[in-house]
Amino acid sequence: MKKLLLILSFATCASTLAFAQDQTPAPQQGGGMRAQFMQACGTDMQTLCASAQTRDDRRSCMMANKDKVSDSCKSFMAAHPMRQRPQGGQ
Repeated sequence: MKKLLLILSFATCASTLAFAQDQTPAPQQGGGMRAQFMQACGTDMQTLCASAQTRDDRRSCMMANKDKVSDSCKSFMAAHPMRQRPQGGQ
């Protein structure tokens, strides 16, 4: 009886480990973070921040206009908060 219990315990552990190793992360749909941002906020950025020249200018503009962007962009921005970068630093 003890042998049977021991064998069942090992079998359970082995199957659990095999299952855990087979789990691979699903690829992100729609590419990386930038592609997701452009899908959610691209139109808003073109409309509200057309004059922005640099990435930091666009970031600042989007943060300044966050109350004016579309619902999809608001949802994206809420899920992925942008931080203001320090001036003059990297």
